Amino acid sequence: MLLRSSPPAEAGFALPLAITGALLLLLSSLSLQALMLHTRSLPALEHKQRQAEDQLASAAQRWAAELQGRLACLQPLPSAMWQQVVLSAGCTVPADLEALRKLQVGGAAVELVDWHPQTGGGSLLLQLADGALKRRYWLGALGVKELG
Repeated sequence: MLLRSSPPAEAGFALPLAITGALLLLLSSLSLQALMLHTRSLPALEHKQRQAEDQLASAAQRWAAELQGRLACLQPLPSAMWQQVVLSAGCTVPADLEALRKLQVGGAAVELVDWHPQTGGGSLLLQLADGALKRRYWLGALGVKELG
């Protein structure tokens, strides 16, 4: 009986080759999985951004209504001067201006940062309470328009 043996240089190459192939398949499948998870998270982030922008636009609409309604005495003055008007007898608004500056819109708190009246309307700066998003709006005779 004749047994053939492999030369010592070729002995044991199959196991390292199989391990290398398995690792390559594992790494490629992990990278594909990470790519899929990332692409699935993008629409959720875009939805969250659109929702925050919508909350700010809704708050701007509510401020426009308030400044033409019960807070009409504050409309001609910048928001920095509102405390002086509240203390005067001519304006009947709540004395707590900090609470007045915060609105709840769609489950999120929106803060009035600044109001600057100008000829024909005024500029309103709003931000989400967490400071994540800020937008400026123009309140005029034709309604509310986002300025950026």
